[in-house]
Amino acid sequence: MSQKVPKPTLTGQRLRTRKRDEKEKYEPLVFRDAIIAGVNDCGDLDALSKFLDNTGGSLNYRRYAEVLFDILFAGGMLAPGGSIVSDGDPDKPVKATLCVFSTDADFNKMREFAQVFDLLLRRYKYLQVPFSDDLEKILKFLKGFSEEERARLAMATGTLIGMGLIQATILNNLLSEHLVKEGLALQFITQLFLAYTNMKDISGLASALRKCGFSGKLIDVFPSQRRSLENLESHFHEAGLGGLVDMYRNHQAAGNKKIVESQLTEMIENETDASEIQSACLDLQKKHDLGEYDILVLIWKVLMASVEWSKKEDILAEQALRHIAKNATLLAAFTKQPRSELCLMVKIQEYCYEHVNFMKIFHRMVMLLYKTDVVTEATILQWFKTGHSAKGKSVFLDQLKPMIDWLENAEEESSEEEDED
Repeated sequence: MSQKVPKPTLTGQRLRTRKRDEKEKYEPLVFRDAIIAGVNDCGDLDALSKFLDNTGGSLNYRRYAEVLFDILFAGGMLAPGGSIVSDGDPDKPVKATLCVFSTDADFNKMREFAQVFDLLLRRYKYLQVPFSDDLEKILKFLKGFSEEERARLAMATGTLIGMGLIQATILNNLLSEHLVKEGLALQFITQLFLAYTNMKDISGLASALRKCGFSGKLIDVFPSQRRSLENLESHFHEAGLGGLVDMYRNHQAAGNKKIVESQLTEMIENETDASEIQSACLDLQKKHDLGEYDILVLIWKVLMASVEWSKKEDILAEQALRHIAKNATLLAAFTKQPRSELCLMVKIQEYCYEHVNFMKIFHRMVMLLYKTDVVTEATILQWFKTGHSAKGKSVFLDQLKPMIDWLENAEEESSEEEDED
């Protein structure tokens, strides 16, 4: 009796790919068509916001964020250079009717469109970085857009910075050589600043530029043949943005002061003769367009930082007075103006307040400066009455009261002698 031979079977485990592990096909044109169709069905910005809010659950915003923001800014998917990609189904539109480029060039209208971005980014927080990245990319394509499109993009960018939706660091993208050379960077950034100041004041703009390190780069948006302080001043004054000129001047002055402070520190450390330091400071003052009081404050700061002060009060007092007396001639060379004298007295007051070991010798320091003709009687009286700082004023006013009485009595006696004559 024959037995049936069992058929051979495959052994092992069958591997099945989970649906979530299957690689999704990248179809940006399909996403584009779906978004544009939905946007074109929206009659106004409220409908657009609702559409974008609801569609995020069915369309992959995370994967196609760049395409999404291309459409909302430019109306369609952008190719390198800034042209609209027209590939895909010829029967479907490749451009949206609602976008930044089609919005009226009006500050209020642009702010309403910016609210669409605001609501979208609040709803889908993961879009915040792609949003900024896409705008950076679009700014590099300025040359490929029309003048009207650039103006609307500038208005939108300034509004978005003012609303805090993007950082002002994005302005660094305007320093590309081809944008600067053709004057596009200057034109764009001027329109952007005007949009920002339509929302906030000029001081807010200056603050935003300082925080992102752009305040010193303002002149770099001018083409090389126009890159001068005179052109910067005339351009921004004509545009109604004179506050930016003051900001730039202050930035330049701060940079110049650092240069002078560095060179002055080197001379003090090398124990350069006082006459040579004075001559060098006069040259630096003229070269960097600084005021006498600017140089005087820097000299005081460097002089006081050049000494390792004793921690014992009696030794410190003699050490400080000796040091000031030694450099009195140098200080006197930059107190030709009453403003400089008063500025020096305020700086000494603030220094003594911030370094408590010096508080008790403030009056002795002032008396020494008076005797060495660094500060005059009139300046000391002015400081005592109205010119002092609020820092520790009660302590310092009490200290100087005997000297003030002495000066006023001496002045009265002098007047009486003149009357007798």
